[in-house]
Amino acid sequence: MKILKSIWKFFNSKIFGYTVIAVVILLLVGTCGRNSNLKEEVKRKDQNLIASNDTLKTERLKNGDLQVSINGYMANAKELESFNEDLANQVKKEKGKVITLNNIVFHLKQDTADLQAYINELLSKFETPEKVNDSTWNVDWTLVYTYDSDNYDIFNGRTQVGLRGPESFLKDITLTHNKTSLLNRDSKMSLTWGQKYEDKKLKVFAQTSHPAFQTQLLEGVYVDYPSKRHWFSGFGIGPSVNLGYDFLHNQPAIIVGIGLQYNIYNW
Repeated sequence: MKILKSIWKFFNSKIFGYTVIAVVILLLVGTCGRNSNLKEEVKRKDQNLIASNDTLKTERLKNGDLQVSINGYMANAKELESFNEDLANQVKKEKGKVITLNNIVFHLKQDTADLQAYINELLSKFETPEKVNDSTWNVDWTLVYTYDSDNYDIFNGRTQVGLRGPESFLKDITLTHNKTSLLNRDSKMSLTWGQKYEDKKLKVFAQTSHPAFQTQLLEGVYVDYPSKRHWFSGFGIGPSVNLGYDFLHNQPAIIVGIGLQYNIYNW
């Protein structure tokens, strides 16, 4: 009977009332936290759906660089399979823990007008023709295209021409182009690329001042999306030191042991 009286007294005490209020508050806040997590999951799915249907956007920046961007994925390798299987396979192939992965395929293409605008006449040159035999000559050449200090193309080649006809009659000599070979190429290209948030969406971008830059494929994924610190994240089991109530002695008590806990803040 003494125990029952103590229990009844505890139920009618302020401590019990405060405990009930605290539990109700924790449950309500926990529900809000779970709803927030669900909203984050929906946002990620929306991001991945947009990324799977997005196309490349090309723009010229204020500094003159050409930037190409596209919406990126936000998923782990397993989730990514349903949106982009090729990118998911690339993530799986990497050793260690992949945080971000970008994939780009581009080619360099310029027309005559563009090439003429950047050719460095002072460095470009044609060597003196070198005689191979009585009817064949080699002409070595160098073409230098300078876009800036970090972007240039230097081509070294050889053009072979043939002379056909009697030497005594210049008007009857025929000049033929036998072949042109590229002997060496020295190209430098500065490329900046990565991931950023723009208009609340994850974007994959690549930019350069090299005028021949043209992107065919650009895609990326943020695999290890940020694990945000949460308030009131949920229940857990672990060691605990709590202030309780000793019904036998009808007094508050400190209880040490293992129990059901509610995580107020998760790192």
